[in-house]
Amino acid sequence: MAFLFPHCPNLVGTALEVVLIISHKYKCIFIHCRKVAGSSIKNTLWPYLGDKDIVIGSLDEILNNGHALNGQAKRALCHPRALNVTRKVLFEKILHGNTHRYRNLVNTAVKAKYKKTLFRNPVHSPAEAVRRYFPYEWNNYYKFCFVRNPFDQALSEYFYQTRGLERDVSFSHFLKAMLGEVDDPEIVPHGFKSNWSLFTHNDEPIVDYIGKYENLEEDFGFVCQHLGIPCQERLMKEKKAQKDKGEISSWYDEDDIQRVRSIYAGEVRFFGY
Repeated sequence: MAFLFPHCPNLVGTALEVVLIISHKYKCIFIHCRKVAGSSIKNTLWPYLGDKDIVIGSLDEILNNGHALNGQAKRALCHPRALNVTRKVLFEKILHGNTHRYRNLVNTAVKAKYKKTLFRNPVHSPAEAVRRYFPYEWNNYYKFCFVRNPFDQALSEYFYQTRGLERDVSFSHFLKAMLGEVDDPEIVPHGFKSNWSLFTHNDEPIVDYIGKYENLEEDFGFVCQHLGIPCQERLMKEKKAQKDKGEISSWYDEDDIQRVRSIYAGEVRFFGY
């Protein structure tokens, strides 16, 4: 089941990680909540977006999937705040042929355009900054996002944040770090929070539609139909091969259950997880 809300143009949220899409073609704003299939949604929507549509963050993944940059992204590379990074982009691409580095720098250069207006890192912008920098779009476009069962999401965060580490980190230790019981910035950067503040203000949602990861295909299909996006692709096809976590409940003892309830208190309370 998804959640629909009346349009609330004067309410604003607080900071968190987001891949932001603003589509003028379809008059919508997509706020990507971390670890909720945002990459799949972004790459699925990209071929349908218009030349002036804005994507902030993870353009390297779009390039990795064989897509070309649209006009808006190319123009962002020429913005004065992006030029220093753009020069590095060209240096890596032309002189070194370093395609991986080039794609990462393209992503960094586009983000640099929005740095001053969307706080220090535009991929970590609060809804307040988006509302202030894009007031017309915020007040008139359809805003949507997706959420995930916190007990599943916490495991996804754990696998992602501990990947490639040379030391073993238990799931309980990771949750303690997220909650601030221990300080371990190698696995949990300072300021790392749940997604709740991305799409809420005064502890209430401010977007028009919230879909659920557990019902992703149907809820994403609803969004596409509502906006008139002719998208028939399945989002989860690339997720099937991901690491099998087994039964979620097998990872939890009572203390860890309470930690997740504290970390994701807003989601647990509002969505009844």
